[in-house]
Amino acid sequence: MMIHHSARFAVLLCAAATLAACASPDGVREPDAASRMRVAATAEAGGQTDVALSMYGAAAARDPNNGEAQARFAAALMRAGNRTQAEQVLAAAVERRPNDRRLILELAKMRLRSGQAGEALGLFDRVLAGDSRNVAALDGRGVALDLMGRHPEAQDSYRRAQAVSPDSVSVANNLGLSLLLDGRADEARAVLEPLARRSDANQRVTANYAISLAATGDEAAARNVLGSEDVDLRGVAEVLRVNRQVIEVTPAGGRS
Repeated sequence: MMIHHSARFAVLLCAAATLAACASPDGVREPDAASRMRVAATAEAGGQTDVALSMYGAAAARDPNNGEAQARFAAALMRAGNRTQAEQVLAAAVERRPNDRRLILELAKMRLRSGQAGEALGLFDRVLAGDSRNVAALDGRGVALDLMGRHPEAQDSYRRAQAVSPDSVSVANNLGLSLLLDGRADEARAVLEPLARRSDANQRVTANYAISLAATGDEAAARNVLGSEDVDLRGVAEVLRVNRQVIEVTPAGGRS
């Protein structure tokens, strides 16, 4: 009888998880959370996302006080498109571990993605109360403030993040975008122009730089940056003003 490749892979992974936990003289015991997470990471790397999600979920259920397990399960749920359950997992984890900054930070980012800027701001401030130099929290705090229309406060938060991590593309890009949203196009251009020349600049940086060029009266240069003569720059600027979800949040490591 032939076994489908993905099914065979799942069987091998489960066997690996069992072997990782079978050192007990009483016989094979249930795999621990760490073993399940290792197997889940292997499954995910092999493209077996359903297996990975199942294993992350099993690890989180086995050890509800393991912050790493809860964070990984929530991240896997997000990648699978289940944002609601991911938020529920993190919220419950934060309730159990109210001083776990990583969990609070991840929940804050999810609140931002759900449009709950006020709640996110409170969570970022909780992280900063214990770690005032946390770049991800400073950057996320700026995003929340921008989404609430409090641009000068947002810019102060980004600059505090830059003082800790001056090379972060994400933080500098968010500062430039905040200045654009605040109607300070000349200052935004001064921030975004050197950023756009960097080899690690992404498309969001390029787009924001082009908008800053158009906003300062250099539409020809803006179209050249975007590589198109057909772009409605005024329309792009309006979309930027209305839909601020293009703002990035720095990863927990503090660098983009």
